[in-house]
Amino acid sequence: MITVTELTADELDRVDRHLPLSRLDQHAAGGSTYLIAWQDDEPVGHAHIAWSGTHLGLPEIQDVFVLPEHRRRGIASRLTEAAEGEARRRGSNRLTLSVSQEQNPAAKLLYEKLGYVDAGVEPVRVLGQIMLRGRPLDVDDTLVYLVKEL
Repeated sequence: MITVTELTADELDRVDRHLPLSRLDQHAAGGSTYLIAWQDDEPVGHAHIAWSGTHLGLPEIQDVFVLPEHRRRGIASRLTEAAEGEARRRGSNRLTLSVSQEQNPAAKLLYEKLGYVDAGVEPVRVLGQIMLRGRPLDVDDTLVYLVKEL
C-alpha cells in the first residue's frame, strides 16, 4: 500500500539515504514542501512543491521522482494528487509544473492525463550549469509549462 505524507525533520536522514532530494537546499530555506511516497515503511518517491519564486508565480510541483523499481504503479499520480490537495488546502486554485519538452514525453502524457494543460507561455530553454545541493550539474533542456485549475 502506498501512502503520501509531508517530509518531517525526523525522517530527513532516512529518506535522503534512499531518494535524491535534489531540492533539499530550497526546502531547508523554507517556502517549499517535500511530499514522500511510502510503501509500507520504505520511501519510494517524492515530489517537491515550491510555494513562491516560481516561473509563473504560482505554486509549482517540481522534482517528481519514483525509484525505478517502483515506476508504472501510479506513484507519480499519487504524489501529484497529494500536491494538488496540499495546494487546495493552502488556498491555491491553480498549480503548475514543467516537463522536459524532449527528454520526458511520458511525464507530459501523465500530467495531461491528470488534467494539466499548456500554460500558454513560451517553452524555457535551460542551458548551462546549475547547482543541486551544492554540486554543479550541466543542463541543456527545454521546459514546457503546464497548469491545472484546482
